[in-house]
Amino acid sequence: MALKNTLSSLGKIVHREWDEIVDRLGWGRDKPVSIANYIGFGREDYLYLTGRVLRDRGVSRNERDNLLDNVVNNFKRFNSREIRNAEVAITWGEHTFNRKTDSEGYFHVEHHCPPDGHVHSNHGLWQEAEIRVVSLPGEESVEVSSYAEVVVPTVAEFGVISDIDDTILQTDVTSRLKLRTMVHTLLKNAGKRHAFSGVSDFYQALSLGPDGEGFNPFFYVSNSPWNLYDLLLDFLHLNHLPRGPVLLRDFGLPSEDTITSYKTHKADMVKKILDTYPDFPFILVGDSGEHDTDIYLEAARNNPGRILAIYIRDVQHERRARRVEELIETVSDVDVKLVGSYAEAKEHARTNGWVY
Repeated sequence: MALKNTLSSLGKIVHREWDEIVDRLGWGRDKPVSIANYIGFGREDYLYLTGRVLRDRGVSRNERDNLLDNVVNNFKRFNSREIRNAEVAITWGEHTFNRKTDSEGYFHVEHHCPPDGHVHSNHGLWQEAEIRVVSLPGEESVEVSSYAEVVVPTVAEFGVISDIDDTILQTDVTSRLKLRTMVHTLLKNAGKRHAFSGVSDFYQALSLGPDGEGFNPFFYVSNSPWNLYDLLLDFLHLNHLPRGPVLLRDFGLPSEDTITSYKTHKADMVKKILDTYPDFPFILVGDSGEHDTDIYLEAARNNPGRILAIYIRDVQHERRARRVEELIETVSDVDVKLVGSYAEAKEHARTNGWVY
């Protein structure tokens, strides 16, 4: 553990010094400034929004890209040119928030309207927040603006929180052959990534609800880095999965990628969503490969009566399936299903009156 901590500290120092060199030499300053918009969520009195200011490196998002194109594009995604200390103004309704980007180019807004303050009165489900880059360090002027989508559901039968990796998207993250995961991540684009059979049909049914006419909001949580955000959003679109916030994490150093950090990120995001919509029940969907069951059962214990069901996709690993089954046996007040297919999950949801 001491060696791992030492390597982690050294890695951070090297990364920081490299960024300083890049800044001093001005590498990448010939590239236009861009704003990476991530879908936010909230209520009329609350906004949660994250974004990033970068140098545009011209990442292609064409599903017909060949292998070499995919390698180049994914290299650009992970070798991003972030802009630190950029001044950003985010406007949502009557509210304007001024932020500075951090060392990785991120800005973040989490705003609660005070009880006597002005709420955002736009009652639309899909809203927009305008993002403007006001100034950059060492540059006289800049005019860059964009719009981020914000989901603000006011009426819903329930919400859905879904994992991504090996729940809807085949990544082989649970495989002992980690090379498979690297192949999926580095060599494939959104058009070449595979969704699991039946997941689109199941998720669309959940989204439309029992009468087939509703909109139940979807929230996606993953341990994938924000660098892959555009690829994952394209994947949702291409596979006809409900659009919604995709909540990723900063790309840590390999020595920091521990099970604890994975569980903490997912658990924190699940809690954030549940706390944002205290009047909504939720359905949670994950897989048996990592620790989704543990995280979801903890969420259910902390939110009694609010979790309608937990669906865990069986990754066909005997030891992992046995562990999930043992966890299921410890609970009696939450409907937890280890499912072999999404057709099975949909039938269970139909029996309970959650889908048409």
